[in-house]
Amino acid sequence: MTPISFRLEKTMMNFFRHALTASFTLILFSFSVNAQAKLEIKTLSSRPDLVSGGDALIEVKAPARPTLTLNGKDVTSQLKPNGTAWRGVVSGFNLGENTLLAKAAKQQAKLKVMNYPITGPILSGPHLTPYECRTVESGLGEPLDAHCSAKQKIDYFYRSTNNTFKPLTDAVKRPDDLTTTTTIDGKTVPYIVRVDSGTINRSIYRIAVLDDPNPETNGNQWTPSASWNHRLAVSFGGGAGTQYNQGVNQANAALNHLYLSRGFAFMISTELVNQQHGNAVLQGEALMMLKEYFIERYGVPKWTVGFGGSGGAIQQLVITQIYPGLLDGLQPTLSFPDSSLHTADAGLLQNFWRKADASVWTDAKKTAVEGFTKGTTAAWERSFVPVLTATNAKGCAMKDESKVYHPVTNPKGVRCTMQEMRANIYGRDPQTGFARKPQDNVGLQYGLLALNSGAISVDEFLELNEKIGGNDLDGGFVAQRSIGDDVATRALYASGLINSGGGGLANVPILHARPYTDAIGDIHDRHRDLTIRARLQRANQRSDNQIIWTGPPIQRGATPVTDLAALSLDAMTKWLDALTADPAPLNTDKVVRHKPAEAIDACWDAQGVRINETASFDGKGKCNAFYPVHSEPRMVAGAPLTNDIAKCQLKAINFADYQVIFSAAQQARMKAVFPTGVCDFSKPGMGQAPIKGTYQRY
Repeated sequence: MTPISFRLEKTMMNFFRHALTASFTLILFSFSVNAQAKLEIKTLSSRPDLVSGGDALIEVKAPARPTLTLNGKDVTSQLKPNGTAWRGVVSGFNLGENTLLAKAAKQQAKLKVMNYPITGPILSGPHLTPYECRTVESGLGEPLDAHCSAKQKIDYFYRSTNNTFKPLTDAVKRPDDLTTTTTIDGKTVPYIVRVDSGTINRSIYRIAVLDDPNPETNGNQWTPSASWNHRLAVSFGGGAGTQYNQGVNQANAALNHLYLSRGFAFMISTELVNQQHGNAVLQGEALMMLKEYFIERYGVPKWTVGFGGSGGAIQQLVITQIYPGLLDGLQPTLSFPDSSLHTADAGLLQNFWRKADASVWTDAKKTAVEGFTKGTTAAWERSFVPVLTATNAKGCAMKDESKVYHPVTNPKGVRCTMQEMRANIYGRDPQTGFARKPQDNVGLQYGLLALNSGAISVDEFLELNEKIGGNDLDGGFVAQRSIGDDVATRALYASGLINSGGGGLANVPILHARPYTDAIGDIHDRHRDLTIRARLQRANQRSDNQIIWTGPPIQRGATPVTDLAALSLDAMTKWLDALTADPAPLNTDKVVRHKPAEAIDACWDAQGVRINETASFDGKGKCNAFYPVHSEPRMVAGAPLTNDIAKCQLKAINFADYQVIFSAAQQARMKAVFPTGVCDFSKPGMGQAPIKGTYQRY
């Protein structure tokens, strides 16, 4: 052996000897760490202070098999091994405070758990009353109690070769027209869907998931099928309502082909329809309780994504601000930032137009003042101005309309207004007993930009602002401007009901996808996505977790050239899969780091060609040429793009601020119209402040 070979062999022997020693040391170290592992106990289905229904999914991490007691009673048998921990749905919690005690290897860990009724409430404050049940209309039979509870019901459906869902009546004999589907996990399975129905927090829920109902293959005790891809999608319905009832849905309403065909579990609820109660505090509480129920019965999902347009977009955004962690990704379509829109302005303008001289106030001048395209203000009035009106019996949606408020014949009746849906947050006026109202337009210069651009004259601007008026507490038109209640205004911001871009919104992927509707006078105008971006930017000094997609208008009954919903789900799935696979702490950097390549701003033309281009309010790119961005009355009155000032601070009139000349007589009129000054949009609104906190109690 040569000297070089000898030295090399000796070196290699030393290397392996040290490696073996290091390996043995590592094994001893690992054993030592395991032997001294800290005993931990936690709830997986909800926060321990927000448990409902008498049970919770519990995880115990311990160095050896633990024992577990609930209020002194042994419940160890309800735990099963799960990797390096023990998990199980522990039942038998008392209402109120409970104590879980785990013991293992001379250690013990204690956890206090607060349990609430499955009928709610937990955080949202006293239930709305009166309240009419709709379990019969929803196919769940007569209500079991005053909380409109119903027994759980399981239905099965299958996807037919004619691309429809049909009821499955025989679990063993499969229909000849049954199709299969291939999930995103690559599993090809019979396209059979289980729908779980029931009531939680007075709402009617439906949970749909792929399943194998054959007892010969699935056993007698139901567990989720391997067909489920372990991801959960939650649907949010639109509108903005003031209904004193539970809402109606059917089991087949949960049969969403886009999600189920890919293996998602899909959840709907009557409370998660904004047309019901228009209160994101209550809606978020309902989602929290529904998700707890889901986790206990189905398991912890890899992630949960929201889906829905208009009022459904509002819910996703505002719930995520108020209750971070319930949704991991948002897919808002036809978005608005929140339900605290300046809807009243549309009603006031329509009221003015009806009385104004049509030969003076042409369509061009009207749209210059409104900011919208022609017909949009009228659409707002038809759709949502009624939610401001206390006597709007249709909005209350009660079978017994005799209970509805009337100032003369029934002054103590229920009031069909949005503020009543939020009375727990806004508070009540001690003089009237009615919910406080934040609506305000004092100092608002309607048509300001139209004046400065020359679209309307000084006299027309003055006439408009002299006669615009306001609404009284009942929603009726009055000559005086509306003065927002200061307590309600502060509560708007503190509660998070106004989307400030804060709370949990910085740490979730947000992918807006909308067909363009501005041109047809539809209320879902495109600039709202950009308002949301402006709020995110102000709150977080960045907005790159938000993506904006715009597609061509969809003709009624026609198949879209570009399926934005499918593209959005595909992109969101990549995004959230990557995000949840990363063990690093959640923050905006992490969210943005895992964006897939296609998750950038874009629009699609009428032929389905994608154009990647940063969305902007006043940019000159191709997307704005295809789909022009419009404005709205408050922005025409000088509000910034964030447009979240409910009640403005005032400043003295300075005629040098205007790009037109006021005569002496016109200056006198102007001072008479605005005796206390005009809005100063360079300053925050009255009472405007960041959200006071998340998961607040009322």
